[in-house]
Amino acid sequence: MLQLSKILLTIIFFGIGVIHFYWAFGGLWAKRLAIPTTQEGAPLFDPGLGSCVIIGLFFSVLLLINQKELLRSLPLLYERVLWAIIALVFLARAIGDFQYVGFFKYVKHTTFAYLDNLYYTPLCLLIFALIVVKLAVR
Repeated sequence: MLQLSKILLTIIFFGIGVIHFYWAFGGLWAKRLAIPTTQEGAPLFDPGLGSCVIIGLFFSVLLLINQKELLRSLPLLYERVLWAIIALVFLARAIGDFQYVGFFKYVKHTTFAYLDNLYYTPLCLLIFALIVVKLAVR
């Protein structure tokens, strides 16, 4: 189970990191679909090069931590605390801001809200669950 969790997290982290780097360097495919919008359809923000690179780097670091390429000498307790914090970040994203993202969002009738319900929020919950499995099995 631990190996399956590690493999799935690797695939997910790699995929999310790659798409953010793709967006950072000019890619447009699905970029607008990943941005929360108001009820009128106006995007809440316009992610630029910097924010896409930061998110891409975040997922690259998660990928390296998951593969034990980064922080090899970190004591097990610190590693577990780090994974617990990461898991809580994804749980918080799944719960949402009670306005535009997450399971408990208020704005529910936009394209982003539909995709958030179908893909983004469940993916965050899956990442949380996979990390919990990783922590529980050790």
